[in-house]
Amino acid sequence: MKWPCLVVVLVAACGDGGTRPADAPPTDQPIDMPVDMPVDADPLASLQGTGLCVDAGCTQISPDVHEYEPQFPLWSDGATKRRWFQLPPGTKIDTSDMNHWVFPVGTKFWKEFTRDGTRVETRMILKQDADENAALAFFYIAYAWNAAQNANTPVTAGVTDANGTMHDIPSRANCRECHEGLRPGRVLGFQAIQLDYAAGAGLTDLDDLVAQNLLTDPPPGAQSPHFPIPGVAAAKAAFGYMHANCGSCHNPTSDAHDQTPVDFRLDVTKLASTAVVPAVVTNVNVKGMVVVDGTSCPLGTGCDTLVIPRDPTHSIVLVRYLTTNGSLHMPKTGTEVIDPDGKTTITAWINSL
Repeated sequence: MKWPCLVVVLVAACGDGGTRPADAPPTDQPIDMPVDMPVDADPLASLQGTGLCVDAGCTQISPDVHEYEPQFPLWSDGATKRRWFQLPPGTKIDTSDMNHWVFPVGTKFWKEFTRDGTRVETRMILKQDADENAALAFFYIAYAWNAAQNANTPVTAGVTDANGTMHDIPSRANCRECHEGLRPGRVLGFQAIQLDYAAGAGLTDLDDLVAQNLLTDPPPGAQSPHFPIPGVAAAKAAFGYMHANCGSCHNPTSDAHDQTPVDFRLDVTKLASTAVVPAVVTNVNVKGMVVVDGTSCPLGTGCDTLVIPRDPTHSIVLVRYLTTNGSLHMPKTGTEVIDPDGKTTITAWINSL
């Protein structure tokens, strides 16, 4: 698969500032390093150095690192994934805007990808600048696992078909392409909507964060769901799927929104009914750029409406999701294999309208 751009950033940060001086030259190296790191040590040399684990093979996760799983996962061409986060001691996540969490400087996220039983890569993201608008507010890096699965090395330019699998490790530029389309925050799977469910044993969910007093502004209600998603089952599933798989690019904070003003991201303030959900408002019965595809929309009968109720075959959203035409296919990057469950989910929603 191409890289599913979710990040695994790793790099430890410390100190109480983390803000880059205005006259500092641009760099893609982390701003801060741990105060207890030996002068000649490189904390980016391995995942163990970043603080994720206590051993080189990452068979034991560090005790201050916590695992989580979003309720709506990003399709990664069949790869299985594990995810962890770490907050600096004594800090909280700024949740004054529940749609866009702001993480304290030094927050780290990791994401591990296993393809066909082989652990291929682990990515890391580090929040390194307090200024959310800074060009390098977040640092991204990926680590490739060796064949023996007992060591890893950082890669910056990406790797095609890594570790003998069909999985491609993204470059730093690839990571930025996806994550920088959602501001502030950049972290795509660790947010109110994604954690608002009863996660399994050992996994952190929204209620856990509330109980641990890690949010500046707790969500309403005594327990999940704090932000119930409206609609019949088919609609709820589709809204969640599109939120995870389309919303990182197609949302009002992304540059893509200037050219294509559609919004697939769930908004906690727009859940009163399906009529106000952004995916409905910006897509259903909305005209779009005419798509000419060799199957559903041949030349002369090109499709021109994003979502046509009860007509998934001619709805641009589904046509572009299913087409094998590389210039038309969505998602634009991050996947080489069409998700059969995604096809079923989006089709069922359109048929339910």
